Amino acid sequence: MKVTITVKEVNPDFDRELADNEFDGKESEENILYTWEDEFDIHGDVKDFKIRNNVTYELQTADGEEEATYEIEGMMVLDILLANGATTTCAFSRSIVKDTKKVITKKEDIHFFVFLKGGKQIVSPVTGIYINQKDWPKELPLPPEEDITSDEEE
Repeated sequence: MKVTITVKEVNPDFDRELADNEFDGKESEENILYTWEDEFDIHGDVKDFKIRNNVTYELQTADGEEEATYEIEGMMVLDILLANGATTTCAFSRSIVKDTKKVITKKEDIHFFVFLKGGKQIVSPVTGIYINQKDWPKELPLPPEEDITSDEEE
């Protein structure tokens, strides 16, 4: 089976009433529903797809020879087991997840959507990991600014 994951940040300023009254419920150029979107496929033949909620995620880092592991609590973790025995993991701070949706196609492929709350600072050190900046380990430096998304005014 194939797995596609789509992550969308919901625009906190989206005006549902305006969309319903003026645009048949759809977003418009001045009233967008999502501020950004990431989409990626899990490469390989997927054998199993599991969702674990409110678990501790172990963020592993490496700086040259030095490796470290940081525990982040309150995470939603996707465990995707491949036919070759490898596991791909995606993780999201529960505090930024607004909703999820799992669609299974006729071919048994999975398209998993994660809708993130807008107005939060989100750290994404690598594809598939989305951590609320408030949950980021204090002893770990933040990644470069381009890996932190926010639509908040500072």
